[in-house]
Amino acid sequence: MTLNSGPLCSFGIIADVQYGDIDERYNFHKTRLRNYRKSLVLLERAIRSWTSEGVDSVLQLGDIIDGLNKVHNASRNALSSVTDVIKLFPGPVYHTWGNHELYNFTQEELRGSDLFSGNMPQCACPEGKSYYSFNLHRKLKVVVLNCYEISMLGLPKHSEEYKQAENLILQNNPNESLNNPDGLQGTNRRFVKLNGLVSDSQLKWLKETLQKATNDEENVIIMGHVPICEHSAESMFLCLNHTEIMEAISTYSSCVICYFAGHFHEGGSYVDSSGILHVTFAGTIESQEMDAYATAYLYSDHLAIRGKGSYSSYETKLKFPYDRI
Repeated sequence: MTLNSGPLCSFGIIADVQYGDIDERYNFHKTRLRNYRKSLVLLERAIRSWTSEGVDSVLQLGDIIDGLNKVHNASRNALSSVTDVIKLFPGPVYHTWGNHELYNFTQEELRGSDLFSGNMPQCACPEGKSYYSFNLHRKLKVVVLNCYEISMLGLPKHSEEYKQAENLILQNNPNESLNNPDGLQGTNRRFVKLNGLVSDSQLKWLKETLQKATNDEENVIIMGHVPICEHSAESMFLCLNHTEIMEAISTYSSCVICYFAGHFHEGGSYVDSSGILHVTFAGTIESQEMDAYATAYLYSDHLAIRGKGSYSSYETKLKFPYDRI
């Protein structure tokens, strides 16, 4: 019997805020309304709720500002607006980057911005890289991927990373617009410019981090903007090398409990054959409700994710339970 049945720690989760001081409009397929100004209100409501509850930290899953800000020369103003709201939260906020950040800024610029969390003292980040890890509790590690380390977004066109992504997409997508998946079948729909992939060196780092977590009996959450499980999101929104990432985390399924992503605004979830819960969180930008976030609670034997408004709720067992006797 434990001395205390309450949560060991708690953290907020939010994805695809995509703020901009822009009039509302429908998405590309004219199926979902995006309210760019309201999304900042929803972010602030989430921050104030987490602060009031005493939540320990926040995971921000990318696309916190919208790409249209670049068209309106408002990228820095938009970033300043969301940063001002985030600073209302008294604890740490951990960010990953999505395609919309990279429509506005280069990856080098983002490394020098408030949206780079790898330089926090509690984070372990390889020098010069933008992926990192940290512990929310001695029994819970979070591993943050850069799903656009190799991509056509936020990188110089002459760089090897840009060329590698471009060649891969061109080999698989014959459409004039490389953001158009028309005619592509199944998971090949992912070969669009709005996706990227992790490098071999990032995969190596991921495996080494998971091996150490296994040795230390730490439960692990992996987060990246882009989904990796084809059953948790529409195929168009999968990471370009999702199979390699899936293989890596399956090898270390004895420690990995969840993979968190955004990117696909309708959201979705799936428990894979290794028992890992994949959650694609709904896009706050398209929420028609007055709340759009989740709060997660780490207990001694499970993680409970409680959705608010347009966000769903989930639970999953820990691989390494915590004995507090």
